[in-house]
Amino acid sequence: MNRNFGLDFIRTIAIWLVLLQHAGVTVRGLAPIKIGGVGVEIFFVLSGFLIGGILFKNLSYNKPFFTTFWNFWRRRWLRILPLYYLVLIVKFVFIDNSVGANIFYYFFFLQNNFYGISFLGVSWSLVIEEWFYIFPPIYLFFVTRYIHSNKKIMLLLVLFVVFINICRFLYVHYTNTPYGGINSNFSFRFDSLFLGVILAFMKFNKMEVYNSLQNVYVFLLGLVLFLMYLYWIIQLNTTKYIIDSLIFPRTIGFFILPFTIALMVPFVELFSEMKTNTKINKVFFSFITYTSLFTYALYLIHPFYYSFVQSKLFLGMSIFSKHSLAIIFTYITAYLVYNFFERPILNLRNKVTY
Repeated sequence: MNRNFGLDFIRTIAIWLVLLQHAGVTVRGLAPIKIGGVGVEIFFVLSGFLIGGILFKNLSYNKPFFTTFWNFWRRRWLRILPLYYLVLIVKFVFIDNSVGANIFYYFFFLQNNFYGISFLGVSWSLVIEEWFYIFPPIYLFFVTRYIHSNKKIMLLLVLFVVFINICRFLYVHYTNTPYGGINSNFSFRFDSLFLGVILAFMKFNKMEVYNSLQNVYVFLLGLVLFLMYLYWIIQLNTTKYIIDSLIFPRTIGFFILPFTIALMVPFVELFSEMKTNTKINKVFFSFITYTSLFTYALYLIHPFYYSFVQSKLFLGMSIFSKHSLAIIFTYITAYLVYNFFERPILNLRNKVTY
């Protein structure tokens, strides 16, 4: 497999933060974000970085607008939609159809803003990603097509992030929307992914600034700022939940966490597998690689097993045993789903797109 171990590693950390949160692992004071929310922020930055690389490669071909984006969107849809729709249909048909006709909000990724995510809680992050695939790439097309200076393009990319932050600030100022309402509102969360896009632009154009970001000191700076921000959130909410009464964490705060993650990504990308042949080493690196491959299936499937192990069939088992069993079931199912559903579709995608 031609994969980047460093990126696989942080993707594994991200999905395990989600798995642990839904298994009941909590950090006192981190309730507004949750450890799973931190994992999703990692996914956002990483997704922006990887998708940004694909976009800049496609844009470099200088093909017409429709040709460029029809190919890009088809590849994204064939990656995301089949399994997502399969999960929606299976849950609606076999588990819970109480949502009724409102299921169509989920089919068109409108649940965050217009209905609610109770039917499939983990779908909130997919809403943000799917809408991100539509609007920001159009902005990138016109910026890169008509601006021929990398410095000016960088400025416009940064201004896009600034614009999102200004819009978020004004929205919070005038509506006083709580933290959770901002967190899942796709129109105010594009900056998290766009930070990854900015990294991808610097890397694609071989800009010196990207090389400087691959320094261990930049990584440590990002890590320290990351931990400091989480510590501040924890201290803020340990004794009293006051995040919904403060402007900063509901506005600029949404930028800070992914920014610290973005500082760490370039250095982590340099990570490589250790050149030792011990069985423990092979098992560890295989676990990282395959967890990364199965991440999407793990993310969508795990809530079903977490609910299943709470049934009467598992009475008498400890909470730890129940969730351990749920994770094992999730991995087995994700393996089957990837090999017999996702991979055939990805192979088809590679045949019908470029």
